[in-house]
Amino acid sequence: MKKHVFAPALFAIAVAAQAAPPSEAAVRELMEATNARANMAASLQNLSKALPQVLRMRAETAVRNNPKLSDDQRKAEMANAERRIPSITAALQKELSDPKLVDELFKEVVPLYQRHFTAEDVKALTVFYRSPAGKKSMEVMPALMADSARIAHKLTQERAKRIIEQTK
Repeated sequence: MKKHVFAPALFAIAVAAQAAPPSEAAVRELMEATNARANMAASLQNLSKALPQVLRMRAETAVRNNPKLSDDQRKAEMANAERRIPSITAALQKELSDPKLVDELFKEVVPLYQRHFTAEDVKALTVFYRSPAGKKSMEVMPALMADSARIAHKLTQERAKRIIEQTK
């Protein structure tokens, strides 16, 4: 009988050990293998480039949705926003280009990996991304995602046109 109790307990311990969260060092190694630092910096730079448009859209939405403003007040508020957008953009772009921001992002992202992946997952992913296939996937993925987004846009536009025609 002792054998029957011991075997499931041993199995449970083995499963728990496999499901252990990855160490910070292992996560950082995976992030290095996936060029996460460069990808984060590139994402921040893309956000930086989009700031004027984002700020303008937010200002327009806020002004348009404020029922207390008259048409003249709306125009004045938008003119004020347009005057301020360049200086706000410059200040935000300076913050987004600070290398310490990527370090802070890394620090915040590591626990996410630890929460969502096991130590074995991280090890396997690191091996994959260091392999020729993993490296190729990292090279090809941006173009693949952009092409996929264009196709999705085209397909949804076609469906939207069809629905609009059907509901006339």
